[in-house]
Amino acid sequence: MLSAPYSPLLSTLPARALLGRLLAVRVSLIAGWAAGIAWLHWGLAIRMPLFPMAAVLVLMGLFSLSTAWRLRLDVPATQMEFLAHLLADLTAFAVLVFFSGGATNPFVSLMLVPVIIAAISLRPRWVWLLAAVAGGYYALLLFVYQPLAIADPVAASRMHLGGMWFNFLISAGLIAFFVTRMHAALRARDRELAALREKQLRDERIVALGTQAALAAHELATPLATIQTTAHELAGEFANDPDIGADCRLLEQQAQACKRILTQLAARAQDSAPSAQPLDSWLAALIERWQVLRPDAQITPALPPDHRAFTPPDGLEQAILNVLNNAADASPAAVEFGAEAKHDALVIDIADRGPGFTPEQKAQAGHVLFSGKPGRGWGMGLALTHATLERMGGSLTLIERDGGGTRVRITLPWKRAA
Repeated sequence: MLSAPYSPLLSTLPARALLGRLLAVRVSLIAGWAAGIAWLHWGLAIRMPLFPMAAVLVLMGLFSLSTAWRLRLDVPATQMEFLAHLLADLTAFAVLVFFSGGATNPFVSLMLVPVIIAAISLRPRWVWLLAAVAGGYYALLLFVYQPLAIADPVAASRMHLGGMWFNFLISAGLIAFFVTRMHAALRARDRELAALREKQLRDERIVALGTQAALAAHELATPLATIQTTAHELAGEFANDPDIGADCRLLEQQAQACKRILTQLAARAQDSAPSAQPLDSWLAALIERWQVLRPDAQITPALPPDHRAFTPPDGLEQAILNVLNNAADASPAAVEFGAEAKHDALVIDIADRGPGFTPEQKAQAGHVLFSGKPGRGWGMGLALTHATLERMGGSLTLIERDGGGTRVRITLPWKRAA
């Protein structure tokens, strides 16, 4: 959790985002030093201590290879590990400057690069530590160094000025590269954290609703049994009256459907695994149960002739019922249901001829609670369905239909058996 104003960036970015960029800077510096040493020694005939400087570059190269191997492990970085990398780079750079003129070397100010990287990556105390080390190295190089063998003072002055200009370009390029990449990675992680917080808040609301639903289901069991018994007795008593008898039978069917829902809810609470059954049979039974609950709706099903075994994930049935209820509320006389079993997914389309959704509602669908049916719902259907499908690795998409209405497409990963 980010609680302090100077929260470490390493706690929000993976190792690849930090050590990978530092590795790129290190490799660039190694290549630059190698080219500069070769140019001075062979191009300008300024004798350089090749053996110790080559040894330092080889050690930095080996360190870079070990860092590249460490990145393949994808293990989260720590503050101390990143600080150790910066200290190693700073020390190697100071040694190279020692063999090439010390503080008179125009590239000595590149020792600020690790400090700048630390300032945007580490906690303040580690930044100050690295700054103190860099300052100590610089002070030491004022007095202890191996001077370059340049006989002509005019040529030495020109080389120094040219080196300062080139050093400025390198410093600006390295700082711009690292800072912009780090900020881009940080912004991307902030977006991920914002999406995660939004999902957490939505899930908390859904869990709270689920707790209340479980308590309500427990309390509803007894009155439902009473309603079912009374409706059955009234249906028998008014068997000769077609109107009242039909209403009583409908009431009994509705009570039975509610009791079956409560039984399924209790089975889920006991972690009872659903049994596998043919896909077309499961879909047909689902539509039949929904028709009992919504006898006022007219549905046109198009089921796939697929008899392969399908084990419905927990919550999928209720998610589909939520979408069917929304479609029936929008246009009870024109609900269409279609399913297609693809090679790696089950796609279910539920369409209606209602007023549809506005662009703003489409953007919010499944993420916030809203209802497009004032006075007829709390807007929980799509939110519950979206959360259920997301947990299963599926998705819910709203599509406008030609001629008006909405098509809700449910996509669920499903590997069909051969």
